[in-house]
Amino acid sequence: YAEHSGRYEHVAQRFCDAGFAVASVDHRGHGRSTGVERGTVDSFPALVDDLVAIVDDLPTDLPLFVYGHSMGGLATVRLAERDDSRFSGVIITGASLQPAASVPKPVLTVANLLGRVAPNLPTIQLDGDAISRVPEVRSDYDADPLNYRGKVTTGTARELAVAMDAAMDEAGAITVPVLIMHGSDDTLADPAGSVRFSSRVGSSDRTVSIWPGCYHELHNEPEADEVLDTVIGWIDDHR
Repeated sequence: YAEHSGRYEHVAQRFCDAGFAVASVDHRGHGRSTGVERGTVDSFPALVDDLVAIVDDLPTDLPLFVYGHSMGGLATVRLAERDDSRFSGVIITGASLQPAASVPKPVLTVANLLGRVAPNLPTIQLDGDAISRVPEVRSDYDADPLNYRGKVTTGTARELAVAMDAAMDEAGAITVPVLIMHGSDDTLADPAGSVRFSSRVGSSDRTVSIWPGCYHELHNEPEADEVLDTVIGWIDDHR
């Protein structure tokens, strides 16, 4: 949410160096994509439809893994819950599966009540300092013109909340191998959601790893090399 695929260029490079081909996307209303107001999620099912269209265009003769972070982790889960038969594995990091404890409960209540009838009302702004313990990452994040630094609207908040509930309810539909990773000190997406989700996944091949002391973006933490080595090793074991 609120960022773009260009921020993952170093992640894609590590995967390419490991022999993987990588495709990425800017979600609707994000980065260089158009269609809705910047920073807006007008329909989470439509956002997942976009991912289906991308997957449909990928080669079918290679093992396919889908990797999602934060809101992208939630989208990855919803994608796999529709039909995971094409995937060799699912990877999510810092997934938005449960509202963060830092978000005041009255804000969530208002968003759920007004999100349908008054979807453009502003609520809160994401804390850029919570993405990483690395100062350069935080400053680059705030200065990036393709990042949305406005407030989350009630409509977007409601779409995310509905998708989170559905993701938990339908977790049993995921039967392929799953790797779930989360920073223990993530205040933007509650790590308890990843733990709870892991207990509901239908796959018997599921791994959940909580990284002590890490913030939201594991791939941008001081432990980033170890994080990406873990993902690459897991993919190698499952392709």
